Amino acid sequence: MTAEDFLVDLEGEVRVHPALHHPFLLRFAEGGLGRFQLWAFGLQHYQLVRLFTAYLEALLASVPDQVVRDWIHRVLEDEFARPDVYHRSHPALYRRFLLALGLEARDWDAVAPLPETRAFTTRHLELTSLRHHLVGLGAVGPGHEWSIPVMFISLVKGLRGSGIAEDALEYFSLHIAQDLEHARLLRAALARSADDPADQARILEGARASLDARARFWDGLYRVVFEECRGGAVPAR
Repeated sequence: MTAEDFLVDLEGEVRVHPALHHPFLLRFAEGGLGRFQLWAFGLQHYQLVRLFTAYLEALLASVPDQVVRDWIHRVLEDEFARPDVYHRSHPALYRRFLLALGLEARDWDAVAPLPETRAFTTRHLELTSLRHHLVGLGAVGPGHEWSIPVMFISLVKGLRGSGIAEDALEYFSLHIAQDLEHARLLRAALARSADDPADQARILEGARASLDARARFWDGLYRVVFEECRGGAVPAR
């Protein structure tokens, strides 16, 4: 299979993966979420947001191709939003969202990750730092940048339908637009190594592992947001 044929097939597999059409996303998109439901979602999702740059930095250390390293570095620069690192970095924008929900720094620093949240971050640190670099590239490319715009459309719809102000949603709306460019860069990066069957297998491994971990993360959020927080119960903080 040529590199282009492989990537086209992989794009098709990503589009239909359950992580992109999870019951959590479908129900969340309906809106009408209460304060504690929004807190539970926001605090758990932040644990993923705050570590994404660590995956990219770990991957940079293992990629031998300087061209690919430059492209990953461009994605990393966007995450940090240099030169105004602190105020415009993606984690900083997400913290603005948490503040808009009525949360404080002590809440997001003290939150207990769900088992599915912890499994997601641990798995991605492994994929990007301990495995072949193409496994890691499959995780952050198809697993993240190709899939996040689709998933975030559902999140934004549900947050708007729950009364969250538009300026608090910049983290999400930015990713819907910006990750399309990141997906293009990382697709080009994969294309440089996707003509060998062994390398194709590595890319597939990383992409599938990432998306499967994401689906399990949504499983955990569904349980907490739509079952444990029902009736006004306060989520674990």
